[in-house]
Amino acid sequence: MSRKWADRALLALFIGMAVLLYLSTASYPGIARTTSARYVRFLAVFIGALSALQLGYSLLKDRSAGRLSLTDHLPRFLGLLAALAAFAVLFERFGFFLVAGVFIPLVAWLLGYRRKSVILLVTLGVLLFVWLVFVQLLNVNLPGPTF
Repeated sequence: MSRKWADRALLALFIGMAVLLYLSTASYPGIARTTSARYVRFLAVFIGALSALQLGYSLLKDRSAGRLSLTDHLPRFLGLLAALAAFAVLFERFGFFLVAGVFIPLVAWLLGYRRKSVILLVTLGVLLFVWLVFVQLLNVNLPGPTF
């Protein structure tokens, strides 16, 4: 399977999962329909819309059909898996913002990006966006540090 078709199949799967996620909120009981359902619908709409946008872009701009190789950068892939596992383990104890503030630059570095100013701005932008949308707009209590 070529890389572009693997990407397209994954994007189509994301769109389908976003639709199912949105539809699942109709079965939420009682108060969860107005609180949790709002958050889940927000996620479903944005995941579906961004996936559809990327799929449309992919279909309009046909890139070269290189073969998909999972072993070209095995150490980098394993490093990303280890970072994701560490994020999951540390998330509950140290809270989202502290762990994400370390995780985002680490992943950028593992992926080969070296411009420190851009990494810092993207990290701060993502954390600010999450705080504005989830904490301020949707009133979601993200885990905080427990010392």
